[in-house]
Amino acid sequence: MRFSRIFAFSIIFFCLSNLGILRADAYLRGFQALEQRDYKTALYYLSFFAANGDAKANYNLGTMYREGLGVEKDEVQSLSHFIAAAENGHMLGNYAVGLAFLTGKGSDIDAKAAIHYLTEAALLGHAISPVEIGRLYFRGRLVKKNFVSAHFWWLLAQERNAPNASKNLSTLLSKMNQEQKRQAFLLQRKCKRLTLKQCLNLGL
Repeated sequence: MRFSRIFAFSIIFFCLSNLGILRADAYLRGFQALEQRDYKTALYYLSFFAANGDAKANYNLGTMYREGLGVEKDEVQSLSHFIAAAENGHMLGNYAVGLAFLTGKGSDIDAKAAIHYLTEAALLGHAISPVEIGRLYFRGRLVKKNFVSAHFWWLLAQERNAPNASKNLSTLLSKMNQEQKRQAFLLQRKCKRLTLKQCLNLGL
C-alpha cells in the first residue's frame, strides 16, 4: 500500500514537472518567434500566456496590435493588452498606456489617466515618462500650466539622462519667475531626503 502511494506520487510529480518544462518551452518559443518575425507563431503562443496574465506577453501583444505585426492594426485591442501589462507592474506597459491616453489611441484623450500611467512608469525607473509629464505641465493644454511641476519632472528626466531633458530645463528656467524658481528649489531640496513616491505624495 505504501509502495503504491509512493509510486502514484512519483507519477504525479513527474507529470507536473514535465508540464512546467512544456510551459517554459512554449513561452520561449513565443518570444523566439517574435524575434524571428514569425508573427503567426508568436501570436499563437503569446496569446495563451497573455490570457493567463503574463505581463511581458501582454506588452508584446499590445505592440503587435499597435504596429500591425502579423495582425490587423487595432488600437483598442492594443491598449487592452498594454493595460493588462501595466496592471501587472510592467514598466513599458505603463509607458505605452500613458502615451495612448495622451494621444487618444484606443481611447479618448484622458490627461489624468495619462499622468497616472506615466507616473507609474517613472516610479518603475522609466527615463522618458518624466519628459512627457513635464511637457504636459509646461504646455498647459490638457492640464493646468505649472512650471514648478514641469521643473520637478524634467529635473528627474535629466538625472536619468533622458534625451533633451537638459535642453527642456534650460528653456523652462528662462520662462520661470523668481517665485517659481524658489518653489522649485524648495521642492527639490525636500525631495532629496525622500523616495520618489514619498515626494509625489507632497501633492505634485
